[in-house]
Amino acid sequence: MKTMMGKEIPIVVLLIGLLLVLGCSRGNKESNDSEVFGLTEVKVAPVKMGEIKTTLSFLGDIKAWRELSVVPDIPGRVARIYVKEGDVVEEGRLMAELDTRGVRLQLEQARAGLAVAQANFNDAKRNWERMKELHEKGTISPQEYEKVQLGLAAAEAQLQQARSGLNLAKYQLDMSIMRAPFSGIITDKLINEGEVINPQMSVGPKSGVVMLMDISRLKIFIDVPEREIGKITLEDPALVRVKSYPDEVFDGKVSVINPAADPLSRSFSVQIEVPNPQGKLKVGTFAKVAIITERHENTLIVPPKAVLKGNVLFIMKEDSTAQRREVQVGLEGEGGIEILDGVKADELVIIEGNYGLEDGVRVIPKQKME
Repeated sequence: MKTMMGKEIPIVVLLIGLLLVLGCSRGNKESNDSEVFGLTEVKVAPVKMGEIKTTLSFLGDIKAWRELSVVPDIPGRVARIYVKEGDVVEEGRLMAELDTRGVRLQLEQARAGLAVAQANFNDAKRNWERMKELHEKGTISPQEYEKVQLGLAAAEAQLQQARSGLNLAKYQLDMSIMRAPFSGIITDKLINEGEVINPQMSVGPKSGVVMLMDISRLKIFIDVPEREIGKITLEDPALVRVKSYPDEVFDGKVSVINPAADPLSRSFSVQIEVPNPQGKLKVGTFAKVAIITERHENTLIVPPKAVLKGNVLFIMKEDSTAQRREVQVGLEGEGGIEILDGVKADELVIIEGNYGLEDGVRVIPKQKME
């Protein structure tokens, strides 16, 4: 080989130069690798102060707080229905009435009969008072006085009978007029105007004139297995979710715990009470219910993956070394484990790369969990 000056450079010199270049390159690589040599890559998360709770989850049926198929107490022809499906009614509002023409005639007849009975009683009483004076003077016989007494008693009985007849006519008129026994919403119209209804024949949820429901609050019924019923108590808070509002959580509480198990399923019926002021929750749909059985606030919480077998976890210290800690754990709930002793708020716990880790090993975080 020749240079620009035309002189040859021995091949040995070229080989030595090439080796020197390779040596320098390798030396630089080994220098860079030494910066991470002996460090274990881990993922860390801060110890947080917050709330932790344990829950039991179930699927339940939503039912109205109160529902009633409105049926008159007497048979008759439905004359008018004043409400329709979807109407919101207040307690006492007139909803429907039967044909009351016959009942009103009976009421007039009963009033007239009462007036006659009252007049007869008044006459019999005056007659008795006169005869009483004569009897005391001895001018009439005991038989005559007894006859007057019997007449007064008969007139009094007829008066009471007439009053009862009037009360019965008033009752029949009252029962012909159907008013809302509680505030609610009309969910169904079960009969048409002009049809005849008989309360003795009206059996079942679809009988009657209209269906009235109180949905200002609701009942959700869930079945709780025997192994879990002991964890639930009255007034336990419950979180309710439905498909129609997937991003909302509705607050409820345990209102009834059936003390007897179902003989077939061996489960216990539990009732959840949920306020429904805006009417978002719908009767007849399913709901996911999470009963909060225990809740701790303002406590230290770490991610579940931080705690290893034996209640041990690792902290990443400021000098990037792992420190082994034995901790006392509390509740294990949604999103974390409560730490009663062994860590402080804002310390960094190792949540990945902690298996097989040793105390004092140098670590490097690959991602910090917020």
